[in-house]
Amino acid sequence: MHFTKATLMGLVPVTLAANIPVMVGPGGGLTFSPNTVNADVGDVIVYSFATQNHTVTAGTPGQGCKPSGQFNSGFVPAPGAAAAAGGNGGGKGKKAKKAKKAKKGGNQARGDNNIFLPRQNNLPTFSVPVTSTDPITVYCAQAQHCQAGMVMVINPTQDGATSLAAYQKVSAKAKTNTVADGVNGGTLANVQGQNAGKGAKKAKKAKGGAKKAKKAKAGKAGKRAKGN
Repeated sequence: MHFTKATLMGLVPVTLAANIPVMVGPGGGLTFSPNTVNADVGDVIVYSFATQNHTVTAGTPGQGCKPSGQFNSGFVPAPGAAAAAGGNGGGKGKKAKKAKKAKKGGNQARGDNNIFLPRQNNLPTFSVPVTSTDPITVYCAQAQHCQAGMVMVINPTQDGATSLAAYQKVSAKAKTNTVADGVNGGTLANVQGQNAGKGAKKAKKAKGGAKKAKKAKAGKAGKRAKGN
């Protein structure tokens, strides 16, 4: 039996790339949920920032809370942080309801395997493409979050420096929580600063359109006056 090249290619199993969700600081806690994931080349780890002002920083195995330079989100403030804290304590009506909702869980829900997943697509995210199946240690560079256990491992080993237990242990003993330089290795979306910038551009564009409409209207009125 003769098989063409196209037929043989069709028999090769195709592995589709997947988006792997990880929540950053769910429920106000200093955790990544889940704190270990297995990913293939081509997959994308999508970090969603639930509360506070965290980072997603690739760490150096065997050295707690020290960046490797592979990727870094920078500090990403979550929009629900203030509401989750209860605001100024005197809100009523819609504001009070929003604060109450945020306190109960905000923009997150507990999904399969006890993993927190975003209820809406408006949470800030940092998407990291996976280019290797080698283990990657990850930590939050905010304050003492790393030392407090806010770490995770992508493609962890069972033992050694790239196991979750070993990385948690070395991070807990770290004297400093080192902040990485700049944002790299991933794509930020829905970040407050970005949204504010887009809003300002839209407002400026709308204002310009209004001026043009007003000018055109004045021009038409002038022509009519001359005609009379």
